[in-house]
Amino acid sequence: MGEIGIAREIFLHNLKWWEIHCIIRGYRRRNILHYQLQRMNIWASMFCMGNPDKKQPEDIFKLYFDDELDEEEKSESLPTPEECEGMMAEMDAINAHFKEKAEE
Repeated sequence: MGEIGIAREIFLHNLKWWEIHCIIRGYRRRNILHYQLQRMNIWASMFCMGNPDKKQPEDIFKLYFDDELDEEEKSESLPTPEECEGMMAEMDAINAHFKEKAEE
């Protein structure tokens, strides 16, 4: 599968969803320069068109590596313990369902 270096059959049928998600997230995080250049290009275009509201490229949109989030924004992005328990229960139910199907 492209630059990942994993055979398509293995990627589609043998890897678990969390492994695929980690691989994809890792490749997206490698594109830091690409995201910065896109943001700079958007900012330059807006600046040339006469939009003085956005003084810096970071004012247009924040990227995951911009550590300027305040504590309220950080706490909103984290799940609560109740949400974690709900997700764990849902994963257990899904796993039990697929285990029953595999045993049939």
